Amino acid sequence: MHPITNQTYDPEAIGSIMTTKVPICNPKDNFDKVFHLLSTQSWDSIRNVYVVDEGKRLLGFIDVAAVMQSAHASTVQPLMQPAKIFLRPDEDQEKAVFIAVKDDLVGIPVVDEAGKFLGAITAHTIIDVMHQEHIEDALLTAGIRGESSNIVKLASERTGLVVKSRAPWLIIGLLVGLGLGLISSWFEESLQKTVAIAYFIPVVAYIADSVGTQSEAIAVRALATLKLDYWKYLFKELLVGLTLGLLMGVMGGLGAVLISKSGEIGLVVGLALFVASTVASVLASLLPIVFKLTGKDPALGSGPVATALQDVISVVIYFLFAITIIR
Repeated sequence: MHPITNQTYDPEAIGSIMTTKVPICNPKDNFDKVFHLLSTQSWDSIRNVYVVDEGKRLLGFIDVAAVMQSAHASTVQPLMQPAKIFLRPDEDQEKAVFIAVKDDLVGIPVVDEAGKFLGAITAHTIIDVMHQEHIEDALLTAGIRGESSNIVKLASERTGLVVKSRAPWLIIGLLVGLGLGLISSWFEESLQKTVAIAYFIPVVAYIADSVGTQSEAIAVRALATLKLDYWKYLFKELLVGLTLGLLMGVMGGLGAVLISKSGEIGLVVGLALFVASTVASVLASLLPIVFKLTGKDPALGSGPVATALQDVISVVIYFLFAITIIR
């Protein structure tokens, strides 16, 4: 028996990376027949032999080692392991990596909604996807854009192409930096009254960025491997942000009091850290979800995009508390 012919799927979907060149058999086949199937044809992987019924619905699998060790006259069914783990062809390929690593699998079957066997993801493919996705996510997070087929080759590309891939987000970052300078100028009077306010701007911005970066990393990976209830997930991140914000606010506020010798500045720093950390946690989780819902790579919602927004928001929050509290 041979699996059905592969179809056309989204480049990021499981179906685009599955192979149909894996051995399948019927539960009533004996091991002589299975051994003949393995030895007379070329397969992309022979670690598992997948067992299907007459309608090609997946029933389970047998390890090839069991084929080699079993009596040639016995049937497949007694040694068949049930297929408890499988993938759909339209799921994200990163889910294959997550499942393979979590459950220590060397292959994962792919079935349609009716349970019909379509193909399998092999160990070699899982490693390839893991490598490619890691590089893509790392570069996207760093603000380097481009097609996935080209982005990993940037180190050896022409200077013009490298600049084209890296410049857009740097330009956005520059504009954000200039915007932050403009925002700071709006609060010039407060800065002139209490110069110590300026001491703690980097602290608030850094903590907000750090909290956001942590949330981004978790959200991007969760979106690729899990089915999330978005509202429930965002509410959980709100609670996480509030907790981290409270911790950072108390510690940062006390530190600011010791450095500036001012209770007012300590209060400003503490409140700013609390609010900025909370906002950063939710925002950094929300952006990847928005990109996911609009059909974009969630990793685009991390890195420069989130950092730019977090910097602006955290600085504005800090100055608003400063002009409200410090008279």
